[in-house]
Amino acid sequence: MRRHISPETRRRRMLAVPIVLALVVMLAWAWFAVTKLWFPRLDPVPDDVDVIVQLGGAYGQDYMNARQLAVDRGVHDLVISEPTGIPKLHDRYCAPLTGVTVHCFAPDPSTTRGEARGFAALAEENGWHSAYVVGTNREHTARVRLYFERCWDGELAVNRPGSPRSFTEHLYQAGYQTAGWLRAVRNNAC
Repeated sequence: MRRHISPETRRRRMLAVPIVLALVVMLAWAWFAVTKLWFPRLDPVPDDVDVIVQLGGAYGQDYMNARQLAVDRGVHDLVISEPTGIPKLHDRYCAPLTGVTVHCFAPDPSTTRGEARGFAALAEENGWHSAYVVGTNREHTARVRLYFERCWDGELAVNRPGSPRSFTEHLYQAGYQTAGWLRAVRNNAC
């Protein structure tokens, strides 16, 4: 004998399915945001590293901090991803440094993936086996690690820049980096 389901019960069940799905999606994104965006693995500067890399899109002070870090740590090679093509910025960030060879490049495409590819080519050309890579912000570091590990098999340490970001910048980056992750998982090639 078949049980009769009232129209009211049917409506409740139909509403429950999208609500449960929305909750599952929200919980999955919350886990992702906590583990990949807001509290990613951040590596300290290694004691001995072949090259320091500052990725593009960072604040101006972050480029200068990367330059100073290379000098302070006695690292002989510094890579600057400078995607803007603005001569004034290029001249400032890519200027020669005493005791440090500054390698500047414009990634193609102008994305984290393009930066990882460009760095891998430079690493091959220069024989680098270890790198300390500074992303553009905390929310960017886990995706930086993902792309650099796909494109290069050297020892990798990744961290965020030292300059502070505003709360609104962190909120914006949560959305921006989520979109970046969606692109990254769709295509797992270097």
